[in-house]
Amino acid sequence: MTGDGGHAGTLEPGAARAAVAAVAAACSGHVGLAARHLGTGEELSWQPDETIQTASTVKVAVLAEVMRQQRAGLVDLAAPVTLRPSDLTGGSGVLAVLRPGLGCTVADLCTLMITVSDNTATNVLIDLLGGAAVVNRGLAALGYPGIRLTRKIGMPPPRLVVTRPAPEPPPPAPIGTATPAELCRLLAGLHAGTVVDRAASAQMVTTLRYQQDQSLFPRAFLELAGPDEPPAPGAPALAHKTGCVSDFRADTGLLFLPGGGTVAYCAAADRLADQTMTALAEGDEIVGRLGAIVLARWWPGPGQVPVRPGWLPARTG
Repeated sequence: MTGDGGHAGTLEPGAARAAVAAVAAACSGHVGLAARHLGTGEELSWQPDETIQTASTVKVAVLAEVMRQQRAGLVDLAAPVTLRPSDLTGGSGVLAVLRPGLGCTVADLCTLMITVSDNTATNVLIDLLGGAAVVNRGLAALGYPGIRLTRKIGMPPPRLVVTRPAPEPPPPAPIGTATPAELCRLLAGLHAGTVVDRAASAQMVTTLRYQQDQSLFPRAFLELAGPDEPPAPGAPALAHKTGCVSDFRADTGLLFLPGGGTVAYCAAADRLADQTMTALAEGDEIVGRLGAIVLARWWPGPGQVPVRPGWLPARTG
C-alpha cells in the first residue's frame, strides 16, 4: 500500500476494512484484528474469532490472575522474592542476565513482566500462582475462558551468569492461545474497571502504559504520549503489551485518542513465512500497518492522522 500518510480526518468504515484486507492479502500467514471504539461500540475486525498463539501478550492475563489472587488474599504484592539459578529464563527481559540471589517483590516481577516482557519474572509468577492450570481456572472465573496459558516459558538462560544447560527440543505448544476478540475484550474490561475490580483494573492499565516496546502497533505513529502524559493533538497514548516469537507478532492494548476516545484492540500476524527476529521482519510491519489503520479510522483531528508517509492507503475520489 502506498500513499502520503496525510489523511485529514478518519478513514471511513469501508475504506478501513479494505485497507485491512489489503494487509491480510499481502501477508504470508494469518492476520487477525479486533478493534472496538469503547465510546461508540463501532468495531473494525478481521478474523477476530480465529485462534492465534499469544506469545507474550498472554502476560496481561497472568497479571490479571495475580491481581485476582491478591484480592483473595493468596498473593502479597509486597512479598520479597529471591531469584534462584533455576529461575533464570532466556529470551526477553533483564533478570536472566543478573546474578542469582537478587531480591525483588512480587509487584516488581509484575512490572518487569509487562514493561520489558521479562520471561524470568513471568515464570516465577506462574509458579507463585500455582501453575498454568490454576491461572486458566482464574481466567475463567474472571470471565475470559478463551485466553489459555499452556505452559511456562522454556528458553534456557544465557551464559553470562549461569552455565547454559544442554539444549532442549522446542516445546510442542505455544505458551498461550487466544483469539483477537478475547484479548480485545480483556483490554476493554480493564478500561471499564471490571477485571477483578476498578482499582485493580486501573493499576493494570497504569502498568501497561509503561510498556517499553513500541515496535509493533505504534510503529508508524509520528509521536506517542509518554506514560504520564494524556493524549494530545498529534500524540495518542497507549497502554499495551506486545508478543513476539519467530513466526508470530501481536500487540494488544488500549489506544487513547485526543478528546477522550478510547479504542481497545488486538492486532496479530501468525504462522508467518518470515521467521526472523529483526526490526524489518514481516510481522512487525503487518502489525504496524494495522496500527496505522486503526488510528486513522478513529482519529478525531484536528489535522492529519499522525502516521509516517506510506503507511496508509492513498485517498481516492
